[in-house]
Amino acid sequence: MKINPFNPQQPAKPNFFVGREQEVKTFTKFLFQTMNNSPMNMSVTGDRGMGKTSLLIKFEQISRENECLTLRLSNYEGNIQNVFELSDFLIDNIQAEILSRSSLQKGLEEIKKFFSGLKAELSVGEVSLNISKNKIVVQELIIRRLNTIWEKIKSDYKAIVLLIDESESLEKINSLTFLREIFQKVQANCNYMVVLAGKLNFPEVMSETFSPLNRFFPAQRLKPLGNNEIDKYVKERLSQTGVTIDHQALKIIKVKSEGHPYVFVSMCYWVFDSLTEIETNITQAVVGRCMEKIIKRLTEDFFAPMIQPLRPATKNVLLNVASKIQDLQFTFKEALKITSIKEPNKLSPYLSELVVKGVITKISRANYKIFHYLFKEYLVNIQKMNRNVYKEYLANHLN
Repeated sequence: MKINPFNPQQPAKPNFFVGREQEVKTFTKFLFQTMNNSPMNMSVTGDRGMGKTSLLIKFEQISRENECLTLRLSNYEGNIQNVFELSDFLIDNIQAEILSRSSLQKGLEEIKKFFSGLKAELSVGEVSLNISKNKIVVQELIIRRLNTIWEKIKSDYKAIVLLIDESESLEKINSLTFLREIFQKVQANCNYMVVLAGKLNFPEVMSETFSPLNRFFPAQRLKPLGNNEIDKYVKERLSQTGVTIDHQALKIIKVKSEGHPYVFVSMCYWVFDSLTEIETNITQAVVGRCMEKIIKRLTEDFFAPMIQPLRPATKNVLLNVASKIQDLQFTFKEALKITSIKEPNKLSPYLSELVVKGVITKISRANYKIFHYLFKEYLVNIQKMNRNVYKEYLANHLN
């Protein structure tokens, strides 16, 4: 049995990581600034499946290699509901990471005692009941905690790096400004670096309104992988399998995937999976015979879950627009005409929801783009199916 070297369910491991040279270069530069007492932060944003988590894993490797205490965190389950829970989340995870890096039992006991005393100092008696109602007090307390932690470990580490995935969940509860206010003060004396990653919305309005978040967390927007990056990735992944791929077959995958990392790796997985035991070369015919299965699996695993959470009215706007535009891009004015919504302020909430959910991308003011052509085809097919069902309903009930 051939072992499939492609896995769309898992982020790319650092040793198989390709591309994103500019983002890695920026992170490395900011990291060295932080290590040398001039902390800097950044954010990574992009559509779903663009490789944000894979990039954070690469950042984690670089940070650890440079003797930094590094935490890769996520609020994927949405357990953090407010700034108070965020404060505990950060401190608890820093504590766990320090403990996991302490090999000697004597060191472990000392660190446990340190954190126990730190929490006791900041949550004594009735004070803990009152501070939960006072954001400013909580902010000052977590600043003291972070300062104290750095003073405790700065002889062992050059910086503390927090890599926060799924950061859009924090944006929804208005916690990003809280983070900025905390670390702006902490970084005056401590080498902390914060990297946000997610389908973030504050970078979308950089050119429209000033936001301190844009300055404190300068955004790196992930773009599709280039042809050279795809060639390198496929070559490396197939190198130990005894399987080769024709130029034309790989070209089809490039075109159909549009360089979207998740779509691309998924296509490679299902193409490789379709090989028989005696086949050792992926040809154009091999790719062609499994395209139907690829589309089916992308629909089930990726496209359908994207529109499932949408409100019915928002979904109707998306389906109508997708079925009428020729390409992937459209303007606000075109959407108004297609949907027959007469008042702009009534259309705006629907488009905003689609942007937040990562279904469409806001390219610039009043200009949007459906994130992938295969996804657009999926939407068009849904709309056709809905129309056919409606026609069948009329035929059965009007006769």
